[in-house]
Amino acid sequence: MTGPLPEGLRAKIRHLDWYLDGPLLHPLRKSAGALIVAAGPWILAIATLLLIGRTAQYWMGAEAIEDMRLAVVYAFMLAPLVATPLGITAARAISDGKGGPDGKLDIKDVGALMLVACAVAGIAAQALAMGVALALRLSDPALILAFAVLTASSAMMWTAFIVLRACHARHRLILAFATGMAGAVVLSLLTAKTAQSSANLVWCFSAGIALSVGFCLAPLGLAGLEGAALWRAAGRMHETARTTWPLALGAMFAIAGVWADKWVAWAGPQGLTSTAGLVHSPTYDSALFLAHLSAVPGLAALALHFEAPLPRAMARFRAALSRGASLRMAEREAGALGGVIWTGIQRSMMAQLALSTGFLLMAPILATAAGLRLDQFLILRTGIAGILLHALFLAASAVLILFNRKLAFLAVQFLFLAVNLVASSALSLTTGTSALGFAMAALICGTAATLIASATIRDSLRHSFLDGNDALYRTG
Repeated sequence: MTGPLPEGLRAKIRHLDWYLDGPLLHPLRKSAGALIVAAGPWILAIATLLLIGRTAQYWMGAEAIEDMRLAVVYAFMLAPLVATPLGITAARAISDGKGGPDGKLDIKDVGALMLVACAVAGIAAQALAMGVALALRLSDPALILAFAVLTASSAMMWTAFIVLRACHARHRLILAFATGMAGAVVLSLLTAKTAQSSANLVWCFSAGIALSVGFCLAPLGLAGLEGAALWRAAGRMHETARTTWPLALGAMFAIAGVWADKWVAWAGPQGLTSTAGLVHSPTYDSALFLAHLSAVPGLAALALHFEAPLPRAMARFRAALSRGASLRMAEREAGALGGVIWTGIQRSMMAQLALSTGFLLMAPILATAAGLRLDQFLILRTGIAGILLHALFLAASAVLILFNRKLAFLAVQFLFLAVNLVASSALSLTTGTSALGFAMAALICGTAATLIASATIRDSLRHSFLDGNDALYRTG
């Protein structure tokens, strides 16, 4: 496994801002940061679209509002596919702690890594958005341009968020997220009366997200960056990618797997095409997006466990071994580490089970409030059950990342994507649109990932210092 962020650099980044600190706000900052990183796209795509859609309906037609909503949803679907692999590579380069000419990482090296990763993410995301626009034959050139810029800026924002999380700068992450989203909403509401087209509202979103990216980059000393620093950062990214590519590719598969059943529904018999040419399935999308909200608190709790108690337990484990512990002592420390891991996972899953049960019991109320039909109500209940199983899959996948089992992580994420695609397609052709394919994929892959994670924990000594130790296999 790679080492933690150097303490001096971590302290420097942490003290760049004085707000959101202290005995009261510190735990709130940690919880909000975990919530944003774990579920930011869902919060953004649902809450802001509902607010703007309800406001703009007085001045714009239903078709224009639908095109605006779909453009934002598509942008936040495509952007993480590009941003997550690049963000993970940059974050791993930072955690390795090697940067400038003297071999030590400083604040400008972090800024250079973030800038290079964001630039590549923006260019790649814009190319991907244009490819999707050409494939769907979108008819509105203004909307196509706004959609491409929104996708690029969203990818840059999410890449920056991943880097900030690696720097333990949750306060900056929260400020950037809140400011950018507030800017997007305010601009959209102010221009809704005179926008006259969905493309103008999409431009408002892009402006707000660009503001968020600016807040992420602001404290990292980019003004004094030289071209040599950017070249070193690009080289460091390339070097890190040589060992991190399974993790980065697996993360991309993980995101694609969550969307796979939606893609099948869009292409299925209940799929529709908007005025601009964006395909969607209102019957499936509304119910599944609502079901995904049940995972938000559980994901935040899991993220907090893997960022606070677990790293401390891992540090104690490594400290005991570095003091020359005997085999029996090492096995005892490994057992204690495994106990901490399973305790955190069990608590997170119990919380998720309680939340999912509550959502299932409240499903009739939620369906009525959201105006869902009977078929959507059934999709909602199946989706909530699938989200619970998917939470177990994510927890087991996090264990694989912890022990640096990159190929195993890549394999289970690809398996989830493949099973979700195949099962959802088969069910769509036989029984119609259903969330059962997603639930089946989560059950199968969650079970497989849990078994692999359990075996990994039992053999944690070997996986920590042999199989998962990149330094042993570095060739240059």
